[in-house]
Formats: sequence, C-alpha cells, structure tokens
Amino acid sequence: MTCMDLEKKIGILLIAIGICIPLCTIPYLSGYSRDKGIFGNLYSLAIDLGADNRAPADQSITLQESHRKFPDFSKIKPRRIPFRFFLAATLIFFYMGVVRIDRARRREAGQREGSDIDTGPQTGS
Repeated sequence: MTCMDLEKKIGILLIAIGICIPLCTIPYLSGYSRDKGIFGNLYSLAIDLGADNRAPADQSITLQESHRKFPDFSKIKPRRIPFRFFLAATLIFFYMGVVRIDRARRREAGQREGSDIDTGPQTGS
C-alpha cells in the first residue's frame, strides 16, 4: 500500500461519511408535507430537540420573574435543528473527498511521467 492508495482511501471514506450523515438523520426528521414542493420540504424538515416546556404566552409574568439577574436560557435554547445544516455538512465532506482523490491522481500522474512536470523555479548552478 503506497501513500497514494492511502490518500484515495481517505477521499472515499470522506465521501462515504458525507453520504451517511443525512441518511442517519432521516428517522429523526419531522415537518414533511406532501403538499409542499422540494424546497418547501427542505426548509421545513428539522430534528426536534425536545418537548417545549415553556409556559404559554398568555400567562402573566410575575414581578419577581421579570427582575431576575440572570437571563432565561430556555428562551434561547434551540428547539429544532434544520435538515439543511446536515446537507451542508454532507457537501463539505463530498468536497474534501473529491479534492483528496484528485490530489492523489495528480501525484500519481506526476510520478509516472517523471521529470516532465515543472517543479517551479530552481536556483543554484
């Protein structure tokens, strides 16, 4: 096994990880609707992080709760993770895998041709 083989294997592994990321999240998705199109579903699909434990908005807030020193972190806690975030990670892994494979091919082609590839300016006598 040469270094070039390892580089190609890493590229293939990165592409496989990119494929597995959205496939592993599919069972946890919610928000799909048959009435929406592809982009409508893409924007509405998400993974719910938990039940919403906040009080309804129509309940009045007591004076003591409104003058707390610390912020209410339950208001800034994300409730859903959009599926498009996982698709972005997939595209990043695909890109890294393709770049690795391409780099390995170029190095392999450079070794076959020998000194035909220009290595840049050389100094000395």
